[in-house]
Amino acid sequence: MGLKTDISFEQLLQSQVRLMTNCKPAEFEACLEPLALQALEWFDLDRCTLFPNSMLSIEEDHNLSFNRNGIAKLVIEEFTQGDAIRNVHDYLKLLRADVPYQVFTERHLANSDIVALKTLHQQGARWHCIIRLQLFGQVWGALAFARFNRPGSPPSESQLLRLKLLCDAWLVYWQHASVAKALNHGQEKLNDEQQKLQKLSKKQRAVLSLLAQGLSAKQCAERLFLSPRTIESHKYRMLTMLDFDSHSELIQFALRNGLGFSQPQDKAV
Repeated sequence: MGLKTDISFEQLLQSQVRLMTNCKPAEFEACLEPLALQALEWFDLDRCTLFPNSMLSIEEDHNLSFNRNGIAKLVIEEFTQGDAIRNVHDYLKLLRADVPYQVFTERHLANSDIVALKTLHQQGARWHCIIRLQLFGQVWGALAFARFNRPGSPPSESQLLRLKLLCDAWLVYWQHASVAKALNHGQEKLNDEQQKLQKLSKKQRAVLSLLAQGLSAKQCAERLFLSPRTIESHKYRMLTMLDFDSHSELIQFALRNGLGFSQPQDKAV
């Protein structure tokens, strides 16, 4: 297999790590495309597809696929034709196989009983490789590579090990980006809820705290020396102020923000 030799593999890896290090978590999927295309060119391959470790994700086309110019884009429906569930299951077994990588030659693809592999061959694939993605003992999915209708020798074992190393680097940064996005989303939500909480008056927080403890409007009124009608008025005003649609949403908001765990001692003023 011909490789792009104007840069070494070490230079390729260093440049990709540098790009991923400077990439924002929310932009990682977009960042992955130039990385994959660069790898395809360096290893002289044509298509790279990231499959998550989920049959549902595959059926719903939750995968990332990149291909060099002149190569048809992946259409997942073409691989789930006929008995779709069985076809996806069969290929998913390959993705989950407990080996670092699996290689399928042109003969393997042509004679395979697995619809996805046979379909690849019908589309012109002459070499296919599945690389297992595993981190801390957990399988995260697999990366699949294909080479189409072009002559050339298959990659050597050392070249496959280099490709596996590159995929492992992608996985580490991909998972870090996923965790960082989740944490950032949680922080953004926390900041938003703190701002909402600050909109409430002391009396409204007292009413909400009692409601979150499960007290009725009448019971809240007795505690706060107010009328039940005033309690209901506070409640509906808070729904509007906080942009909630239901009593349940209001109570969940209160509990998330520490209200409802202590008995307020406020009295009407």
